Amino acid sequence: MKLLSPLCILTANFASSAAFSAIPPVNPPPPPEGQTQLIPSEADEFEIFPKYDKLETLESGGTVRTFKMPIGSTRVQYRVETNGRPMKGEVNLWLGPGRLTHTLRFDSENGKEFPVQALLKFKPTPVLKFSTTTLENYPMKIGVHVPSPARALELESNTESLWDSMGVTEEGEKRLIQGSNVDGKYGMRVNWEIPEGVESVQLLGWSRDSGKKSFKVTIELLHGPNNVKQEYFLQCGGGSQPYHVVFQTPGKGWMVRIRNKKFVEDGLVQIAVLPYRKVEIQPAEAIQWN
Repeated sequence: MKLLSPLCILTANFASSAAFSAIPPVNPPPPPEGQTQLIPSEADEFEIFPKYDKLETLESGGTVRTFKMPIGSTRVQYRVETNGRPMKGEVNLWLGPGRLTHTLRFDSENGKEFPVQALLKFKPTPVLKFSTTTLENYPMKIGVHVPSPARALELESNTESLWDSMGVTEEGEKRLIQGSNVDGKYGMRVNWEIPEGVESVQLLGWSRDSGKKSFKVTIELLHGPNNVKQEYFLQCGGGSQPYHVVFQTPGKGWMVRIRNKKFVEDGLVQIAVLPYRKVEIQPAEAIQWN
């Protein structure tokens, strides 16, 4: 299971629920002249991802599907899931025939329970590529959405506000992760403990404030002691394009574990992990003994 892309917000070892403090919604920037602005109430949560009316099915066995990004677009949103089977595959962003700027490889136990939703910023007119594995029993469903220029500005404002609202700490939501040996081994590993009631987490990765270099990390979501339910490999090229992704963490006992796979001289990156969707925890009823 793996993950890969230019901006990654992750957060390690949350010692308490306080580390996952709620972040207020971000008001969108003023719209272009002549357009109506819809201002959400303070109680509303900022919706990052669209609702897909229909997802396209990619058959297993090495099927490839590509999407050319429109001229003038700066961001793309995508969703990957299955009908309940394990999910294995890869997403790439190609800028020209020989420059790979984003890779996300994923391996999860259940693509319906643990879908992946991501927001990716890019330089002009790349190609987004989805690939299934060469194995014959891992089909998947995909959805792709290119936001309008006005919506792209809202998403940019939300991402930057989230990023700038967090300071770098050893046990907070945003952390600085050091690189590894040149062979990719022994890189710094950080853990975020997810409090009960957090149904999904958002991960932000960005090297804007840590050298503007590309980064390469592995991401594991564990449910129980060393029980990896979701595994991702994420590689992002450049520090100007942040990566924003949401992972599902239903129930209690989840942990996000990230290891830096890039070498120490060039692999410093900041990653943040914070709540995306939360539910109210009902107090357990007392046991009645007869």
